[in-house]
Formats: sequence, C-alpha cells, structure tokens
Amino acid sequence: MPAPSEAPLGGLGRLALAALAFEVLAPTILLDAVAPVALVAVPLAALLVVSRPRSPVETFFTGLALGVAVWWLVRPGGLSVQVLKAGAVMGATVFVIGSVRTRASFTTRALAAVTAAAVGASTLLVVLGSSWAELRWWVEHRMGPAVRSASTMWELLLGSSGTQGAAARLETGFTMMVRVTADFYPAIAAIEIAIGLALATAIYHRVAWHPWGRPLNRFRLFRFSEHLGWAVIIPLVIVLVPRLAALKLTAANVLVMAAVLYAVRGAAVAAFGFGLAGGGGFFLWVLLGVIFVAMLPVVVGAAIVLGVLDTGVDFRRRWMTPRAGN
Repeated sequence: MPAPSEAPLGGLGRLALAALAFEVLAPTILLDAVAPVALVAVPLAALLVVSRPRSPVETFFTGLALGVAVWWLVRPGGLSVQVLKAGAVMGATVFVIGSVRTRASFTTRALAAVTAAAVGASTLLVVLGSSWAELRWWVEHRMGPAVRSASTMWELLLGSSGTQGAAARLETGFTMMVRVTADFYPAIAAIEIAIGLALATAIYHRVAWHPWGRPLNRFRLFRFSEHLGWAVIIPLVIVLVPRLAALKLTAANVLVMAAVLYAVRGAAVAAFGFGLAGGGGFFLWVLLGVIFVAMLPVVVGAAIVLGVLDTGVDFRRRWMTPRAGN
C-alpha cells in the first residue's frame, strides 16, 4: 500500500515563484525552450502514474504532465538536448523507485537520481560514439545564435552611440556565460534535474491522494551525509595532479555540483538562524535579496564556507540543544 499522505510544507505562492524562477532562469532554456518545464513534467508524470490517479485533479495533472513529457522526449534535438533527455529519464526512474521502495529523504533520493542520470548520459554518449568534448561543442554551438540575437536586440534598444560600451560589456558577459555553460554543462544539467525533481515532488504531494515517498522537508532543515565530502576531496586531487589532466573537466563539474550543495546547505543554516532569532519578515528578506544580487560572489562564497563548516559543527543541532546548567 502507498505511504500515508504527509502534508506538504511551504505555501503555494512560494512554490509558484520557485517554479517560475526555474523556468525563466534555467540555462537550458537557451538550448531548448521546453526543457525546464519538461524536467519537472517527466518525474511528476512518473510519480503520478505509479500512484494510479483516482481523483479528477490527479487525472488532470497526470495527463498534463505525461503529455508534456512525451512531447518533449519525442521532439528532435541536438546532442546536448538528447543527453539531457537521457539523464532526465534515468534520474526520474531511479527517483520513483526510491520513492516507492524506500523511506529515504528527498535529498538521498535526489542524489541517487542525479548519479543515475550521469551514468545514463555517459552511456548514451558511448552508444552514439560521442564524447564529453563533442557535447561541449554542441552546447556552445547551440547557445551562440541565441546569445548573438540577444546582443543584437540590446544594441537596437539602446540605439545611441553613447551606449555602445554597455552593449559591448553585455556581449562579453553573454559570451562568457556561453563558455561557462559549455564547460560545466554536465553539472548544470544535473543541478536542473535535481531542481526539477524538487518541484515535481512538491506538486506531487499536493495533488496526489496517496503519494509515495517522503515529501520535501523545510528548506531551513536541508542537510546531507558528511560522506559527500569525498565528492570534493577526490575531484580536487584530480584537478591538482598534472598527470590526470584528461579528467580535470569532469572533476571540475563534480566540484561545481558539490559547491552548489554546500552553498544550499549554508543558506539553509543561515535561514535557520534568522528564524531562530525571530527574523524572516518581508522587508528583511527583500533586503537580503538586494544584498544577494549586489554581492553575489561574496554571498555564494560565504554560503559554501558555512555549509562546509556545518558538516562538522552541525550549527542547527547546537543551537537547539539546551546548554548544561540552563
């Protein structure tokens, strides 16, 4: 029998805002406009199908998600999109199996799914006789025209010659973004697959009468096993050892994924601390959002450091444990 329904955490407004931000800001939207939506639809459809929809709401969402997923999967696309599709399908399969067969947390199931997605994408490259280097070329080749179109549109909007410097800086920024996306496409795809799983799980536990698996926990409680530290140590050794140059790009992608996880953990610790101190008001979060945008590299770096420290110190447990003598 399916696990009893557990009340999902978080408001509908935040869920809608998170979904909108993902659909608009996901880098893969420049490769395939449907990809961000489909990365949510694929796991959502799989979860709803195994739950055997009974209510009209479940049936509606099942049909909608299944339709988007199938349409996306059968659409033609370049190597970069095909690899993303293979990863999405493999990741969703493992995630659903973990949801049905285990009571593991979302984080554990998502990490297993992302690992399976990497294996599935690598297998597809071998079957197609391709490589990660060719995949990188495909990403840069597909994103280039979109970036040039955006730069041209910006120049047309600016019009006057006095703003040519701003247009040039924007074009340079777009070009750098293309190169970074091409170099770290495997990591970006894995992160987007994980975000798609999170959004799919949040929607699933709101519309399914008897959902499988545990729902998302509160963001401020986000954590993962300390053993994930090996995902930093081993790639870092590969990057630093000259004889392993052929594996450096792969190791760098693993490091990016690990950095994102630690940054999210650090942000969760900060959110927990603000909540414990009575913070979290609307204007406070607006102020924090402005600081985040204005000082993005510093904020992300601080979040990573805080996340790494939390794996050893466990700030949240210490803050909640009463001191001796109190």
